[in-house]
Amino acid sequence: MIIVMSDLHFADSSSFSLDGHEYNHNLPAEVYSSFFHEVEEFIHSSMIEKIDLVLAGDIFEITRNPLWLKDHLRPYLHNDEIIEGGEAEARILEIIEAINRDERVHATLELFRNLGDFFAKPVQIHFVPGNHDRLANASAEIRKRIQELLGLEANGEVFENQFIHYGNGEPRVVIRHGHEYDRSNFSANLRTWSEIPLKIDKSHYDKPVLGDIVTIEIAAKLPFAFREHYSDAEILSRDELMVIYKRLIDFDNVRPANALVNFLFTTPGMRKRDVWEYIEPAMVKMLDDLAFNPRIGPSLIDFGHLRGASAFTLRSVLSMRLWRFGLPFWLIKALLNPIFKKSKISSNLEVISREECLQAENSPIRCIVSGHTHDALVELLKVENGIETYYINSGTFRNVITSTPNMGSFGRLRSKARVLIFKPQERNPEYDRKTGWSFDFHSRYGFGAPLESNKADELIHENPLDKH
Repeated sequence: MIIVMSDLHFADSSSFSLDGHEYNHNLPAEVYSSFFHEVEEFIHSSMIEKIDLVLAGDIFEITRNPLWLKDHLRPYLHNDEIIEGGEAEARILEIIEAINRDERVHATLELFRNLGDFFAKPVQIHFVPGNHDRLANASAEIRKRIQELLGLEANGEVFENQFIHYGNGEPRVVIRHGHEYDRSNFSANLRTWSEIPLKIDKSHYDKPVLGDIVTIEIAAKLPFAFREHYSDAEILSRDELMVIYKRLIDFDNVRPANALVNFLFTTPGMRKRDVWEYIEPAMVKMLDDLAFNPRIGPSLIDFGHLRGASAFTLRSVLSMRLWRFGLPFWLIKALLNPIFKKSKISSNLEVISREECLQAENSPIRCIVSGHTHDALVELLKVENGIETYYINSGTFRNVITSTPNMGSFGRLRSKARVLIFKPQERNPEYDRKTGWSFDFHSRYGFGAPLESNKADELIHENPLDKH
């Protein structure tokens, strides 16, 4: 059996805590334990001898961490720029250790390392880096530490950028992270390729991309700059500042990405003008950093492949620093919307259809799996001579902030998806007949409203979906 999980986004929660008040986006280990108990029911009623757990990318949140903001170092480095024993390698290892110190992450990783005992079956874990943990492949020491955390042999070998399951010597299942299909988070535009090879050249995975810059210079920097301007003590003493700070650290959970600006300015119980007055100092700090750093602005344009009016607007605003004379809301939208528009994740099916392994007549491929979009789904790619080939998106284990169609209001859901792939000799208990290869897909969303309480209490609590 193959179990596919992606987009767990294990993060360092301590970087965003305020005087002991934590804002922990990591799901509790009990969520994963419950998940594996569900899987266990399939295992014990099947002819399964071995389990492959494929962690299909964005497992470790290396890119979005305020530790990158304490000096000149940034995560949008080419993997080849990470020198063994150098400061960048040390920073990545520091972030990985901070992630592991989180109580929820530590308990979950311990569960992963002991899955063989949990299932009473041999378990092999395969780690496929995504765009948020691309730097996990940057050096042997970094790879060794990731391997230790996952219970793998700590040999420092390079992590493969895809997992391929073979049957009778032919590729049957291809598992990628999925950022390959997303131009803003992969260095090559696969939409222009006539065919996508089974193994994409490693050089394309090692390069920094637009998403790296947006993640650290906007998503991570805004709450950092907000705290720097107001101080932790002042934020804790004022309800409205606590509301906005929580909004800022939730930034990266918002879907779709082009709803981010609206998310900031639809803070419940506050007028847009009031929100803007509180956020403006942090925005000014962020924009000054963009303007004064000679690397950031050109990298935004280059990595984002901004052209025409979008590139001109960004270049002009950064060079003139119009915010020195006041920062109207329309200017922020003019600056950020082109970036978020480029960052928007669109349908992948058109580019997935270019996979070379699908082109051959009587292709042996039965399933292509990826995550990245946080949108779990199943799509039929083709039927040839009565044989079906599917695309599965493995979704996420994450608290997700969703928007109404007009992007005027936002809610909170917990998402988790189960992808189980059965090999031909294994019995899928969902069927009362013999099957060849098969899969079981289950996407689950949960919602839990907070208990009635005073406003201040609600503001400092963790996500209510994390309560047990």
